[in-house]
Amino acid sequence: MKALVIEDRNAMAQMFCGILEKFGIEHKVSPTTAGGLEELEAYKPQLVILDSSVDNGTGMQFITAITPVIEEKETRKERRKKLDSGPSVMVVRTIYETVPTDCPFVKASLVRPFTAEQLSDAIKALIPKEKKAEVPKLFSTQHASDPETELERMKLTYGESYVVFEERPIIIHQVMQVFANAGYDMLLLTHLRAKVAREKYGLDMGAEVFTLSGSNYPLGTMITAVQDFLGKKKKPLIAFGDLDNIIEHCGVDLTMRSIQQILSLRKSRGKFTLLTSVDDSLLTDNVRRLLTEMMIEYDKED
Repeated sequence: MKALVIEDRNAMAQMFCGILEKFGIEHKVSPTTAGGLEELEAYKPQLVILDSSVDNGTGMQFITAITPVIEEKETRKERRKKLDSGPSVMVVRTIYETVPTDCPFVKASLVRPFTAEQLSDAIKALIPKEKKAEVPKLFSTQHASDPETELERMKLTYGESYVVFEERPIIIHQVMQVFANAGYDMLLLTHLRAKVAREKYGLDMGAEVFTLSGSNYPLGTMITAVQDFLGKKKKPLIAFGDLDNIIEHCGVDLTMRSIQQILSLRKSRGKFTLLTSVDDSLLTDNVRRLLTEMMIEYDKED
């Protein structure tokens, strides 16, 4: 099965692709609707994930372009062939946008912000029945109604620090969402702008975001922001949204030192949880060892 992702924001595209990869679905990404139409013709995907924000918010034009024109003299067989030839389209949109109802290829929509699990469920619902037996389970099918019970089921303890080794931060999306639903105060450390970061991680406006920018990230300022956050919150949780990116900009030594400094704040600021996700294929054995010495390696399969 093949999928086409029409998305111009790299962070969101990575999230979509990460879920598709876990499902074993071959995929391509187009940052524009024009490119998406070209790929639709050449690549012939069975599934299209369309973000309405593409092309400065005019992504819905893709739907208009692929809506088939039914001719008066068409036979029922010809019409059926035309309708069967198109992909299943899932539109990612805001709560204020409506999806055109005259395109038979639109099968689902997903309202931002959403969690990785919600995205996974939406994609899985569009997979043909004959293919579903091949799809791996990404998340547990048993969901606790109480977020605190869900944290216990996931073997997460508040006050501990966890590192998730994964190419794309899919698991950490879910973990952060569960903590958020349980009423914990969130601080996300990332290179993304606050609005984009909240959308990517499915967080509400109450979640604080510290954006690292510039050629050399201001890690000292970041640590000061963490101190301030810990001083004013009762149930604080801090998450590195993209440790790979920080390592790339600041180097391993400075990044590891910053993590150690944040963890040392427990002595003066009290209890908090630290989460981070990193692609361990980019790490040396020594750096991986350092991370697992400072934090608990979280494996959702345990």
